[in-house]
Order: sequence, then structure tokens, then C-alpha cells
Amino acid sequence: MKYELMIILKPLLPEDIKSKIINKIEGLIKENQGEIVSNDVWGKKHLAYPIKKHDEGYYVLYEMQMPTDNVKEFDSELGLINGVLRFLRVKRD
Repeated sequence: MKYELMIILKPLLPEDIKSKIINKIEGLIKENQGEIVSNDVWGKKHLAYPIKKHDEGYYVLYEMQMPTDNVKEFDSELGLINGVLRFLRVKRD
């Protein structure tokens, strides 16, 4: 199944920490039998409303494929990563 995943990271993280989190997310996708089709780093953007007292966030967008059975486990593990403010995964047609 094809999915689009938007991740918002805390904006004030140092570059090396951001890279580690992004690598961890990509590893998590592969651990759950997923495949990254493309990724697009949008960088730091202003949020429409504060999230956890942050007015900005660091955006990363993924297009990926993953078996439907693994998605629930993936979402719960992704929610536990420190440094992720918010994420949204939607199914693509």
C-alpha cells in the first residue's frame, strides 16, 4: 500500500540530532517491511498554531510503501521518537 508521511521535528535540534532522527525514521520504515519511494526535506517552517509550545517546525515529507499489517506498529513506534512534534500518515491512491 502506498502512503504519504509528513513529519514535523522540533525546530531547535542541532543538525546532527536531526540527521539521527531522520535516519532512525528511515530505519523504522525498512524494519516494518516498508520502502521509501521519495523524501523531500522542506526545512524549518512557521506553524499555523503552536505545538508543544513551538511556533516553528522542521518538515520532512516521505512517499513510501508498506504492508497494511505493519502500519499500526509503525505509527506507535514513530510516536515514541523523541524530537518528533507531530506526524501524519495518509493512504495514497
